[in-house]
Amino acid sequence: MKTYIAVLKKDIDIKKLENELKKNNIKPAPHYISIGVVKLESEKPVYQKDFEAYFISVEEDKNIEI
Repeated sequence: MKTYIAVLKKDIDIKKLENELKKNNIKPAPHYISIGVVKLESEKPVYQKDFEAYFISVEEDKNIEI
């Protein structure tokens, strides 16, 4: 499962977002409303263009170990 970091747009409806994510089999992980960031977990790729109403950007979390 891949993890993604998404930057939220201002004044979105979190409940609607959660429902959209569930419909697409994307698991919302902890979100940080105060800084406008949410973590997502999914087997398939998550693209910002698919959630333009909610996210400014979506990036895969590349947890690189040094």
